[in-house]
Formats: sequence, structure tokens, C-alpha cells
Amino acid sequence: MLLKSIEYFNFRPFLGKQRIEFSASNEKENVTVILGDNTHGKSTFVLSFIWCFYGVSKFNKPKILNENVENDMRPGEQGKAYVQIEFEDDGKIYTMKRTQRFFMQNNGVLKAEDSIANLTYIENNEQKTVGKMQSDINVAIKSILPYDLSSFFFFEGEKDNEISKKDLSGAVKILIGLEAFDNMRKHLHGPQTQDSPTAASVMGYYWEKQKDASGDAAKKAFAEKVAAEKKIGNVLKRITEINNEIVEYEDKIEEINQVLREAAPSKELQRRRDQIAREIKSAEENERKKNKSFLRCFSEESLALFLTPLLGKTADKLVELDVNDKGIKGIEAKAIRELLHRGECLCGTDLKEGSAAYKSVEKYIEYVPPRSIGVLVSDMQDKIAEYSEKNKQYVSKMEDLYSEILNCRTRIDELEREDKEILIKIREIGEFDTNEAEKNLTIYKGRLRSLREELQRKNSEKGSLGSAIETATNNFNMYKNKNKEVREYQVYYKYAEAIYNWVQDNYEQKEQQVRDKLNKHIKELFDNMYTGHRDISIDEKYNINLTFNGKDVDITGGLRVIKYFSYVGALVKTAYEVMKEREDGDNGEMLGEQYPLVLDAAFSHADSTHTKNIARQLASATSQLIFAVMEKDWNYAKEGLDGHVARIYELQKISETEVKIVEV
Repeated sequence: MLLKSIEYFNFRPFLGKQRIEFSASNEKENVTVILGDNTHGKSTFVLSFIWCFYGVSKFNKPKILNENVENDMRPGEQGKAYVQIEFEDDGKIYTMKRTQRFFMQNNGVLKAEDSIANLTYIENNEQKTVGKMQSDINVAIKSILPYDLSSFFFFEGEKDNEISKKDLSGAVKILIGLEAFDNMRKHLHGPQTQDSPTAASVMGYYWEKQKDASGDAAKKAFAEKVAAEKKIGNVLKRITEINNEIVEYEDKIEEINQVLREAAPSKELQRRRDQIAREIKSAEENERKKNKSFLRCFSEESLALFLTPLLGKTADKLVELDVNDKGIKGIEAKAIRELLHRGECLCGTDLKEGSAAYKSVEKYIEYVPPRSIGVLVSDMQDKIAEYSEKNKQYVSKMEDLYSEILNCRTRIDELEREDKEILIKIREIGEFDTNEAEKNLTIYKGRLRSLREELQRKNSEKGSLGSAIETATNNFNMYKNKNKEVREYQVYYKYAEAIYNWVQDNYEQKEQQVRDKLNKHIKELFDNMYTGHRDISIDEKYNINLTFNGKDVDITGGLRVIKYFSYVGALVKTAYEVMKEREDGDNGEMLGEQYPLVLDAAFSHADSTHTKNIARQLASATSQLIFAVMEKDWNYAKEGLDGHVARIYELQKISETEVKIVEV
């Protein structure tokens, strides 16, 4: 996607029809500059792209229609305002136009209708319309530039645009061309959060066919599997939400602690609070491990405990029976008869019939199985003793684990009490009001504890549901009728599974390649823009992290801008390079596109050196760069844009309600 022009009609301060042409993309002169002081319409210029493409108003004042036009309207009269953007994408020229109509009511209040979007493109010298519904246009624009990434490419610097902590992977994958692979995976298998294919997928379809061709028992097992998968899907979704909330509350707690650190008289106390926080975290982690060990011990070793009441009754009953054990363990009557028949004992003694030795061995037939239960009773008594000893060991182990859990909880309570006492001391210093901070900390910590407990329960529930799914799947496979129809569907399923595995392997390989490339460009841009030293990288959700010596660093205004532009510049550079690889014919796949950067007040938080560095690096990294900038910042930025600037426009303020766009 590259911008060709934008046209306004009675849109906010831009009275009448006014137009800006943007520089060509494939030339070195890829920069368009919009000069204007504060309140001259620079923010309107940048945010008008978001309004036109997505119908979202991010303006401080909601009015769209130019005030001069509104003031001239009489009751019953109508007016309109629009923004029209011409852009090129995938070899086609598109025109996106969003219009909003207004009606002046008899009471002198202007009534605004919903805005209407229209998207057309040129193909074979013929103008065609993208869909008849607004939803069709929304889908088309989303496929070109996802809304989640729009604020990256249409940047309002004075708002300190920050890269959010939510999962950006979906939007980034669309941008750099991995969405097709993702859609293939979903088509074949369903969402990746599901261990088993969903009914709406290809694999799920043939799985359903196998079920339908099988008996009732198989259908019941399959229904149990589907129900468990639905539940585990909800559990996994909640686990993700909990983890995000935990990060959010940890950040809030850290923000309050940072404020307290900066209060000079309370620094020493705050250092102890930081130490307490680390000790609490360690104790909570230890408690979680002990809880896990406690549950595992109960799961694996509790049989002896439950058998104990029965074993006691059994032992008492055996005593009542008074069965004397005169037998020999492990020897049955059949073995004794065999010795007598052979006429020789195992020890070599002659067992001649009628001899004393013969009679001595023969009498044991009365005391060994199957004729006597004495040996069996003896075995049972040994078993009872063994289980009794195991029970003692089990109870002792469980008591030790429970004691350790209580010790962890007691330590956590002690640390939290100490933390509250320190907060009281900080408040008594009198130079900093900590009432609100203390109140919020209590709330946030309580919520954090609840979230962690819920997370533990949800993880346990996930494990149980996983076992239920495995059991139901095994039962389904066991109960299926092995008729010809089922075998045929099994073959189709295997084919779909093989294709899915191939797509999955290729997807993971390509995503890793793109992630490595993106990471490399982010680091290069950041190092070239920033004069100091920081380590920068992206995580698996494509969020950006800034560290120094392995620790997170505070992000100031200037550093935030550099971090932001490193990310955005690397995104567009990566997207362009992936597309270039496709054009070179390496693999014949469509995997990328070019994107513009439209920036307002990009340098408001940067010094002269960083302004020059940012301008130079962004002009080199992107195919199209559009600056809305004040004259004072432009004087530094243009030093880094040698030979790149193609067009310069000036926003001339006629009045508080009118701005004129003039090319200079």
C-alpha cells in the first residue's frame, strides 16, 4: 500500500476542496513534508487517514464539518464533508472515500448522519466497486492494513503513541503476509488453541463422518470429547486473560512503587519494600511448588490412607478366626505330593513311604494351600503391616508438606504486614501523601493474589480436561465400527492431517524467518537512531522489549519515540523485503507489501541529534515517508533527508476555523 493523494472537502479546518499529492514510491525522493505550527491542522491531517479508512474519529473535538460551513447553514439546509484517499496496492489503484452528511434542524442544532464509505479500484481500465456493504469495505481495508496497526503508520506524536502490550501477532502476520498460512491451518484443523480439530475444519469434518458411521458408544465418547474441548477452550482463553491482567496489575504496582522510590525521604524504606516484594514473590513461588507437591503426593500415594480403616477391621477379624499358621510360605500341597512321589527330599533325605521323614513331610499337606488357608492368612497379615507402615510414612510426608505450605503462607503474611508498616512510616514522613498509593496497593495486591489463585485453579482444570479429552478420544477409537465406510473416512482424515502437518511445519519455519528478520531490522534501526546503548528485541507476540544489562529500563519521551520508530520502520522494511523476495521469484508466493509512514510531531520529544538520526533512518527504511512537522523541528530533520524530499506543503492558518494547504 502506497499513498498517491488525499483530498478534503469542508473537512474540519480544510474549507472547500483541497488536495495533497504524495511523492512517487520507487524513487529516492520518497519524502513528502507538511509544514505547520501548532493548531494549524497537522493532527487533523494525520488522523484523517484513520477516519477515512476505518470510520474512527480520534479528534479531540468530534465535529467533522468545517465551522464556517456550519455557521452559514440555515434550518432545513444540508451540508457534507468528505476525505478521499487514492492509493496503490498489489498493482491496483484504489480510491477510498468517506462522506458524512449533516442537516441543520429548526432548533439550530446540527444533526450528523453516519459516515458512508465507498471503495473503488481500477482494473483493465474499468472502475469497479469493492462490495455493496460497509462490512465488505471494512474487510478489504483490514486485509490491506489492519486497524490494530493503524496508529503505527499514522502517528500522532503529541499523544505519545505507545506500542500496546496486547497480542499483536495477528495484525503483524497480516502485514507481513503470514495470514494465508494461518488461514490454511484454521481451514484444515481449526484454532491452534484446540488440541483436536474443530467440527468446522476439514479434519473435523472427516472425524465427524467417522463418528456418524460408528455406533452409539462411539458417538457418546465423541460428544464427551467435544464438550471437554469446548470447556478447555474457555479455560485457555481465561488463562490468557488472567496472565494479561497479572501483567497489568504488576505494572500498576511497579508504577506506585516507582513514585515512592522518587520520594527522597522514603528511599531507604522503599528499598526495603522492594526487597519485601522480591521475598514475597519467592515465597509465593515456593508455596505454589509445595501445593503442587502436596497434590501430587495425594494423587500418587493416598491409597494406603484410604485402605487403613479396612485393614484394621481385617486384622481384627483374622485374630478372631484364630487360624494358626503351620504352613510354609510359597509351598502348596501339590509340591509336597511331588516330593513324596519322587521319594527324595530337596535336601537329599530319603522319603521312603512309612518312614519318619515321609510322615513328617506328609503332615504339612494339612497346612498348605489349597487345603489350609494358614499361609494365605500369614500373607495377608504381612500385607496389613506393610500398608500400615506406608500409611504412617504417607501421613508424615503430607504433614511435612502441609507444614511447609503454612510456613510459606505465614511468611507471606509477615512480609505483607511489614510492607504495610513501612507504608505507614512513609506517610508519617509527611513530605509525600501515600494515602491513595497505599489504598491502591492494597487493592492491586489483593486482586493480584486472587488472579494467581484463579490461575492455579484454571491450570489444574486444564489438566483434568486434557485427561478427559484423551480418555474420550481413546474410547471413541475403541468403539468405532471397523466397517468399510469408517476406514474410507479414516484415509481422508489422514490425508488432511498430512497436509496440515506440512502447512504447520512450513508456517513455523516462515514465521521464524520473518521474526528473525524483523528483530534484526529493529536492532539496526534502533542502534542507528539512538546515541546510547540499549538492548532491543521482540517477543513471541511481536511486542517490543527494551533492556539494559538484562533488566527493563524506564522509557522516557525521547527514548519512547526511538523505540516506536525502530519497530514501525522495521515492520515496513521487513514487509518490503519479503515482497521483494516474492518478486525475485524465489518461491512464487505472495508474502508482503510496501507501506507508508505518516507522522505528526514525530520529533516533539527528540533532541536535534536524534531528530536527524530518526529522519535519516526512516527515509532509508520506508518506501514512502510523510512528515507533518513544525518549522523548528524541520530545520534539524532535513539534515538527515538529503536527496529524499520530493514535495513540501505548508498549512497556512487563515483563521481559527480555516486552514489553507499550499505547495511550496
